[in-house]
Amino acid sequence: MQFIKKLVTQPADWDYWFTTTTNRRTYDYASDYSDLHHLRAAKHFLINEQNGCCAYCGQGISLDGSSIEHVVPKELNVSLSTDYQNLVAVCKKPVKDPETGKDHCDKEKGSRVITPFIFFADSDVTDKKGNTYFKSKSDGSIEANTNTTLSNWYQAQAFIEVLNLNHSLLRQNRAKDMLAGLLSAYIACPKGQKGIFWKVQFEHILKNKKIPYRQFLLNYIAGKIGVN
Repeated sequence: MQFIKKLVTQPADWDYWFTTTTNRRTYDYASDYSDLHHLRAAKHFLINEQNGCCAYCGQGISLDGSSIEHVVPKELNVSLSTDYQNLVAVCKKPVKDPETGKDHCDKEKGSRVITPFIFFADSDVTDKKGNTYFKSKSDGSIEANTNTTLSNWYQAQAFIEVLNLNHSLLRQNRAKDMLAGLLSAYIACPKGQKGIFWKVQFEHILKNKKIPYRQFLLNYIAGKIGVN
């Protein structure tokens, strides 16, 4: 998951991107999908807005390897189905979990409703604070933060479960591809530099917004350096 800071107003070309070939601005994504020939431009904008990462799981995405997701499902609110504030880019056709047979992100979510934590500023890890709702574990898993209200905990837990963010391959990617290298570097780090190792890594990742699983990594390291 990542915090997505939406513009106050929609992009200048948004209405054009959601205009049909008969020059009609659509508000019904499902019905008019096949007649929208400029969706690729809209998706390109959303990917750039998210620094090239899936809105939900945080892995890197591309134009051809992503799709447009409705945070509030289009089946439940047609008027929001082409609304800029409700659309994000997510990974496309995820591999099913070999352990459970489940998908993840929007393919697992379907038309279910989730709390839109990706739009909450206090879900963003900064140099001043950690994530209010989630914690990152060394095994690559994500769990609801127990240091919040009970209501927030239940909503965060539901967010994780509905999106299947602990899909075994996601856990593996986060633990082996991302954390393992950092942990190995820490072990190899000279004793005199271990005290600043995690702070340096945190600052590097904080500046580079295009690192896959960036929020997961920042959230994990935040616990190491006392950012709560």
